[in-house]
Amino acid sequence: MVGYSIILLKDMIQELGENETRQRLSQFSCPLNKDVETFLHNSAVELAKQGVSATHLVFSSFKSKPVIVGYFTLANKNIIVSSNNTMPKNLRRRINKFGIFE
Repeated sequence: MVGYSIILLKDMIQELGENETRQRLSQFSCPLNKDVETFLHNSAVELAKQGVSATHLVFSSFKSKPVIVGYFTLANKNIIVSSNNTMPKNLRRRINKFGIFE
C-alpha cells in the first residue's frame, strides 16, 4: 500500500464481520486524545450499524501492513430554531435551508 486509503466502517463490518472489525479497531491507539480512541473502540460500530453516523477509517502502510492511522465520522443532525421576531430575515432564510422553525 502506497499513501493512504479510506474505508467506510460499515463496509468493513459487512466484509469482515463485527467481531473481526472490533478486533482490528481495538488496535488503534491515540495517546494524545483518549476520547478519540474510546469512540472508535466503543461507539463507532454500534452507531454505524444503527445508521446514526458514518465512520471512515484512514489506513496507511506500516511495515508492509495496513494500519488505521486515523478516522473521521459524519453524522446528520436536525437543528430546530424557535422563530421569533428578533431574528434578521436574511439569517432566518439561511437557517430555513437546514432546519425547522417551531
